[in-house]
Amino acid sequence: MALLKRSARLRLALPRLPPLSGGPLSYSSGHLQEDREEDGEGEAEGPGSRELAAPSPPLSPEETLVADNLHALIREHHRRNPGPGLLAPALAPPPDPRLTIPALSLDFSRVSPARPLSSRVVRRVVERCGDLRHGVPFLQALAFFNWVASSSRQAELASPAPFNEMIDLAGKVRQFEVAWHLIGLMKSRGIEIKVGTFAILIRRYVRAGLAAEAVHAFNRMEEYGCRPDKVAFSIVISMLSKKRRAVEAQSFFDSLKDRFEPDVVVYTSLIHGWCRAGNISEAERVFGDMKTAGIKPNVYTYSIVIDGLCRCGQITRAHDVFVEMIDVGCQPNSITFNNLMRVHVKAGRTEKVLQVYNQMKRLGCPADTITYNFLIETHCKGESHEEAMKVLDSMVKKGCSPNASTFNPIFRYIAKLRDVNGAHRLYARMKDLKCKPNTVTYNILLRMFADSKSTDMVIKLKKEMDENNVEPNVNTFRILISMYCGMGHWNNAYKYFLEMIEAKCLKPGLPVYQMVLEQLRKAGQLKKHEELVEKMVDRGFVARPL
Repeated sequence: MALLKRSARLRLALPRLPPLSGGPLSYSSGHLQEDREEDGEGEAEGPGSRELAAPSPPLSPEETLVADNLHALIREHHRRNPGPGLLAPALAPPPDPRLTIPALSLDFSRVSPARPLSSRVVRRVVERCGDLRHGVPFLQALAFFNWVASSSRQAELASPAPFNEMIDLAGKVRQFEVAWHLIGLMKSRGIEIKVGTFAILIRRYVRAGLAAEAVHAFNRMEEYGCRPDKVAFSIVISMLSKKRRAVEAQSFFDSLKDRFEPDVVVYTSLIHGWCRAGNISEAERVFGDMKTAGIKPNVYTYSIVIDGLCRCGQITRAHDVFVEMIDVGCQPNSITFNNLMRVHVKAGRTEKVLQVYNQMKRLGCPADTITYNFLIETHCKGESHEEAMKVLDSMVKKGCSPNASTFNPIFRYIAKLRDVNGAHRLYARMKDLKCKPNTVTYNILLRMFADSKSTDMVIKLKKEMDENNVEPNVNTFRILISMYCGMGHWNNAYKYFLEMIEAKCLKPGLPVYQMVLEQLRKAGQLKKHEELVEKMVDRGFVARPL
């Protein structure tokens, strides 16, 4: 009876809304708030994308210097020799897995110590090559790895870690023949091949949209002395599900569920996959099968189902699942409430967002950074700057660390008001809290100061961006180039354009390219005009003019 009364109270407390049309499904326990595309987010490859790899071991100062020097040689050679397939390495002719570049090998020997490099240094160099979002110097990295693997330096590759890093890089640029060659090399050298190595390869196949090849890699594990187990089974389903390959995940699950007994993790991954694929009826079917099989859903299972229902517009049904969760004694966490809250945040329903937040407080569930970010975004959409700042003060007071996504909605609101002084104050607050700006933050501020003709602040921010290793994107360079073109400073516009296409390997938009060409013509810089056209053609960014 008490449970029935509690359920009734919950139904009354939670807001009910008519169904909404849902967009693409996604679920993440760590990154539920997205920044707008216009400011430069997206599914980027970067340091955080290798979630399967173990953390890199720390290097000594001497090793760090060697790794930096080796990486600098790779980047410089790639800058001077961009080669074919810059935009899409997978479309370029497959390289010889044993590729070497004699000139680079000489340079590597020149900057390397007399004693063999440690596997830590090798891994760090390859890892840094893969950290780039654009223009990965794959051929140079492969040549470096093969230089290390040469007969006179084999002692440097005695552990699986550098191989795993290179396999991951090969998979990132879809050079899977190279990846298999490396696995074969590990086997021939007697290096133990564990599930983690195949997990990396499977993940890369799935990210490339090659689900059948991912399953084939699982089936080949035993050829390399790596016995498939329940962990590997779970990894394949998880990877397929994350990339919305629910049909393939379900088929793989059905074919092996009698060999590997499914648990709550496997079922939750499968439900996740159907939710991400937008097929909520199949997700609910698996959810029911799970309970019929006697496997008790956990908080993550319920949170994923609630998220999928909300994103499909089935708000009432999501609340029913939430009530079921409470009734069976599964305590919701911040992810659960964030999933209930998100749909209202995106629709700008301030009252509904606050109702969910108040329900969260009543059940004694502590808010996390994403919860506070949602509240701040909601208040900024409602043009309640003071309320947003109160939420920021509250989260800091409660020991919840803000991130860049906490500040970005406030910066957007301030930029809309063209409040330069307010931007300065908020940026100072951000620094005081030791919160690191991201590319989106810098783009908002760069655009704001460029529009207000504060050239010195733009230069200062770009310098700070470089010092903090925050990667600029196309929008960053568009702001800088447009500002200098507007001032008639062709030399600075040209400098940043070259940085964009050469150092960062970013493809500029046609308007920006034409803007720079026009500035060069006006300044009489016809030679630089011709050189720029050649660089764009060589990189495949534009067709050669007739």
